[in-house]
Amino acid sequence: MIEVTNLEFSIHKKQILQQIQLKIPKNSFTVIMGANGAGKSTLLQLLAGSLVPTAGNIFMDGVDIQSMNAKQLAQKRAVLSQQYYLPFALTVREVVMMGRYPFFNNHPKPIDENIVDRSMQLLDVHDLSNTIYQHLSGGEAQKVQMCRVLAQILDADEKNEKYLLLDEPVSQLDIKYQYQLMQIAKQLTRQSVTVIAILHDINLALPFADALHFINDGCLYASLHPPFQITDSLTKAVFGIGSMHLPIPNANYPFIYFQP
Repeated sequence: MIEVTNLEFSIHKKQILQQIQLKIPKNSFTVIMGANGAGKSTLLQLLAGSLVPTAGNIFMDGVDIQSMNAKQLAQKRAVLSQQYYLPFALTVREVVMMGRYPFFNNHPKPIDENIVDRSMQLLDVHDLSNTIYQHLSGGEAQKVQMCRVLAQILDADEKNEKYLLLDEPVSQLDIKYQYQLMQIAKQLTRQSVTVIAILHDINLALPFADALHFINDGCLYASLHPPFQITDSLTKAVFGIGSMHLPIPNANYPFIYFQP
């Protein structure tokens, strides 16, 4: 479980986030949404321990993440950011193996090799294993980076729960792989992994999310449990556009149609 209390973050005297109070249950799929510049990515970086809050605390399984060192964090949570730049040539398999670096010293163990194989198979990139990462398309590179973070948390179990933090993980993927990635993330919540993702597509989030949290101007504007309780007034306030529900046969969630 992640618990956020009175969280604030400022940079260069500009308030980015203020008074965030948030609880994310273990083994859940939580989606964070909001307009561009609302503070979503900053919140995710704070949850990952990559940024230090100006005020407030973040507890991961009861431990303040500011008391955890880099290796402890890396063994507990994996983070997929929007941008990854590699200044030197590595094969796809070598990039994915980076996800196992926190778990061995000089040479990967058989369990590390096995987990890398599993993560690459999950996203159908095993045939790219020996390809130089810099030669990949944008979508291929995003899948490989997802494999890297999967390799970091695939050994989770009831005695070793982990967290997967995803910042716009489907931005460069075609529709098939968007849904494949979401299905994988949802399946991980049944295997002692708590997933937190930033998404822009409400209709992609609804079939998978257990909760939606909306950030507006640096504040937590609304939290929806279950997530399909989206209203016209909410989308107008957060995104500046109206919406209406359209029923989907045999589904327990609606399609959200946006209208100016």
